[in-house]
Amino acid sequence: MTIHSYAKINLGLRVLRKRPDGYHDIETVMQTVDLTDTLTVSPQASGTTVTCDDPAVPTDERNLAYRAAELIRSRVGTESGVRVDIQKRIPVAAGLAGGSGNGAVTLIALDRLWDAGLSFDDLLAMADRLGSDVPFCLRGGMAIGRGRGEVVEFLDTACPFAFVLVTPPCAVSTAWAYQQVKIELTNFSSIVNLIISSLHEGDLDRLVVHLRNDLESPVLAHLPVVGRVKQTLIDCGAAGAAMSGSGPTVFGVVPDRLAASRVADRVRQVETTWRVWVAMPVSAREIAERSGR
Repeated sequence: MTIHSYAKINLGLRVLRKRPDGYHDIETVMQTVDLTDTLTVSPQASGTTVTCDDPAVPTDERNLAYRAAELIRSRVGTESGVRVDIQKRIPVAAGLAGGSGNGAVTLIALDRLWDAGLSFDDLLAMADRLGSDVPFCLRGGMAIGRGRGEVVEFLDTACPFAFVLVTPPCAVSTAWAYQQVKIELTNFSSIVNLIISSLHEGDLDRLVVHLRNDLESPVLAHLPVVGRVKQTLIDCGAAGAAMSGSGPTVFGVVPDRLAASRVADRVRQVETTWRVWVAMPVSAREIAERSGR
């Protein structure tokens, strides 16, 4: 069985407070884009085997696909084994939830492979145990994330714009980024309704005004190249730009695919060591249709 997992970007991310469990409460708007990894899931006699064509990706219990396989095996109670081969295209530790997506689609694939008959709520509960972004990645599309990101409100809102993703050659630890953020105890303003209404109205100028990521400031201070990427996207024609998740990937927002291709070409001419993609938003319905769900 071959299945694709999709990258996600955070159109906005506010860090509200630190929780007693060490995590942070956040408010975020998440959108799936069509940058994908490809996973091939095959039965084997016993145990879990994970391979990946990117040597930076661990293939043991640190890998979310591996952990997803072990978790669903325990839930189903099967002795059957599985092999998961990952072809990586989504960069690692880049703020795009690549590992979370791998874990989510492994749950979906093994539910089918082992004919487990698990409900979406069953899969959602397991996804929550794997990581904060995994519940969103089960369905994708556009959603609001609250709590530590795992409390997901899936939306039917369509994103009418295109994106240019740029990842410089560095990585950011999510835990480190959250440790560095300075939480505003006053002057808190919700970004969710502002972003969603801008998308409903197809108002690109209004949307880019509200792009905000509270993790961006500490990452830019630590990695100035991220700020250079952001400014380069603007200089090359993006209407606005912001860091996704804990970075270092930055996305630029543009009106359509043609504009995105032009901006991407200009960015590639500025710096050849950056990885650059044109990325289109993907709805939950499109993801379901493409994967045969």
